[in-house]
Amino acid sequence: MVKAILFDMGGTLDGDGLHWLDRFEILYANAGIVIPRERLRAAFDEAEHKAATDDVMGRAPLAAMLDRHMRWQFDALAQSGDPLPLDDLLRRRIVGEFVDIVQRAARVNAAMLQALKARGFVLGVVSNGCGNVDVLCGDLGYTPMLSLIVDSRRVNLFKPDPEIYRHAAAALALEPGSIMMVGDSFERDVRPAKATGMATAWLQGPGGAPCPDPALADIVLRELAELPAALAAREETLA
Repeated sequence: MVKAILFDMGGTLDGDGLHWLDRFEILYANAGIVIPRERLRAAFDEAEHKAATDDVMGRAPLAAMLDRHMRWQFDALAQSGDPLPLDDLLRRRIVGEFVDIVQRAARVNAAMLQALKARGFVLGVVSNGCGNVDVLCGDLGYTPMLSLIVDSRRVNLFKPDPEIYRHAAAALALEPGSIMMVGDSFERDVRPAKATGMATAWLQGPGGAPCPDPALADIVLRELAELPAALAAREETLA
């Protein structure tokens, strides 16, 4: 029986199964900036690399985090090929639109977390973060519903290492078999959590990608808001 539910942050609790790189690609295109996927991926990865050790990022709220990330993207893009019309106006536009997307998702997700907590579930977050996952949870209104926040940078354990999930289980003083992990990454969330004995829910996202290994995903979700009903159906089946 599931007693606790752990959630990924990036792509899961801050959205609905859409990776940050995909969101940036869409928002650049909406602003009229079409960047080859491989070039954007390289710039995104460079920004991620810097974010992982940056002290300012380690305490940044959402908008400041995105603004800093985009500055690094712009720097990398400027050095990687033909010039692009990248300026402060574009950066502010994309940051604002990104924040709006996250805040809309957060309103729905906060209500879902409240409903799950009211049903008696212990809730937590396990994220490959920049050190500021607790700040983001506060920004998005999730903190009052959470009993645990595990930020990879703070505990020096990183997905897909199953040890980060064992750490979370120990922190909750629960057996892994009584915990469900919910995330949008099959390789970082579902596979390693299942390896520890946890139940799993995979958020496949709007694209409806096929499940890489159905035996490892106890629940498959198109939208995170489907989780409460899916849990109830699973409980009835197992009863």
